[in-house]
Amino acid sequence: MNIRTATEADTTKIYDIAQQSTQASYAVSPTAIDIIVEEWFDVGVLEDRLDEHVIGVAETDESVVGFAEGTITDDTGELLWLHVHPEERGQHAGTELFEWTRETLLDRGATDVHVRILASNTEGDGFAERFGYERIDQRDTEFGGESWREHIYAPIAEDTGATAPAEPRDVPSTIEADGEERFLADEAIPGDAAPFYPLYNDESYDEQYGYYCSNCGSTAQAADELDRIKCTECGNVHRPDDWDDAYL
Repeated sequence: MNIRTATEADTTKIYDIAQQSTQASYAVSPTAIDIIVEEWFDVGVLEDRLDEHVIGVAETDESVVGFAEGTITDDTGELLWLHVHPEERGQHAGTELFEWTRETLLDRGATDVHVRILASNTEGDGFAERFGYERIDQRDTEFGGESWREHIYAPIAEDTGATAPAEPRDVPSTIEADGEERFLADEAIPGDAAPFYPLYNDESYDEQYGYYCSNCGSTAQAADELDRIKCTECGNVHRPDDWDDAYL
């Protein structure tokens, strides 16, 4: 995966990706999607913004698969859009675009980088939170003469007073859960505070029991419908790579 600055040659592909991504993911009508795409991603409009905004594309050996756009207003960087083509999701393009855009805005003089997410984007909030962002405000913007609600995210302040995560424990090979011996696999699954480990009912790892949280030593029974694993004891959470599919 390569991330680079967009050129005029990319504008037609960016338009196509924006259309496909919003159709696949936004909880709005087809007419509303057309309004957003035509007003913001029309090729001529995009070309006019290439020199003013930070616009990057993610490309594989075959083609461009995603893009992100940001700008700087009053020394604050803003990530405005991030789209990955539905057929190309799950390859970390969203993550790499997010990090490239954020670093580019900071390199160009932004003192901080905020994220703007349309409220109709049901996965965008979780995507921002994955990078340590929290919602700080909401406001209305306009597309096609209609009002749309936006959520504004900023990095979580260091002095929030939140309790620091517990020191990760030494990871055992077995634990007792529900009165039975359970067996830990070696595969570490990243968590916000410490890794999770798959937990099995047998030494051959044929039947999975749940997950072991190495942050506090408790167990999580199963991932949720988004394949997210969360420890109910300490709040440690694993957010899967599928969230890389998110868009802004």
